[in-house]
Amino acid sequence: MPYRAPRDPDGALQAWLDHLQVERAASPNTLSAYAGDVRHVLAACGLEEHRWHEDGALDCLNGPALLRWLRTARRAGSAPTTIARRLAAVRGFARFAVGLGAMEADPTAGLPTGRTWERLPKTLSRAQIDHLLESIRPERPTDVRDRALLETLYATGARVQEACDWRLEDLRLDDRVLRCIGKGRKERWVPLGEGAAEALRRWLDEARPRLDRTGSETLFLSRTGRPLDRTRVYRMVQARAARAGLSADLSPHTLRHSFATHLLEGGADLRAVQELLGHASVQTTQVYTHVDRERLKKVHRRFHPRA
Repeated sequence: MPYRAPRDPDGALQAWLDHLQVERAASPNTLSAYAGDVRHVLAACGLEEHRWHEDGALDCLNGPALLRWLRTARRAGSAPTTIARRLAAVRGFARFAVGLGAMEADPTAGLPTGRTWERLPKTLSRAQIDHLLESIRPERPTDVRDRALLETLYATGARVQEACDWRLEDLRLDDRVLRCIGKGRKERWVPLGEGAAEALRRWLDEARPRLDRTGSETLFLSRTGRPLDRTRVYRMVQARAARAGLSADLSPHTLRHSFATHLLEGGADLRAVQELLGHASVQTTQVYTHVDRERLKKVHRRFHPRA
């Protein structure tokens, strides 16, 4: 009789545990912990006890259900390490279940890693942003470029690769908008503030022509006239931060995080911030609401008489 892969939750889970025991020599304690974590998440996703032996009951394990579980666990005060451990267990189980044929697709594929849920994005204060930008003296063409690039990264919240890919045709300076091509080639137009527009105008009029030796269509160029790459931009941001006396681990993504956080602090709608950042899901943008709540907690602790 041909082997029939289990399609019910209980059978799929047992097959995964057997695999871990045989192929990875997992200890009994490890197997027990994995089983408990997966059962916990499946129950939280709506799998009722009487359906554990039903074919197709694993349909309850889907992306929206997992995101609801993650939000509920965080709001309930579950330890980040516990959330990360359970997420890792269910991720391993889901991948195995797909290979087994018990599930059609991996519902954990688009979820953040446990580490993402443990740590909030690092941001700069508005005063630190101002200090960083004002610390750049326009003595050389590359100084003008760096000021324009940092102004634009903060003004748009763009990813570093999007910035490296910007072309002259993406900039509409008169309208003060800039086109960003994000993940999946998804296009969005982002407004530019007065500071970024002025810095870009100076770069285009005064400095860029002195570096462009080949008629390049790339917006930002290196000292030798070549397009900037991610590594060069990272190094530039870290060097400028060090000269300004800021954290040595500052990155272009810190400016993106600061952009989103400052918008929310100012009262911007979460959906609008999602669109400006180019996030496919508002769930990804929602991490910045946690950053804002941390700021409010600090204000409360500082000023409330019984904090």
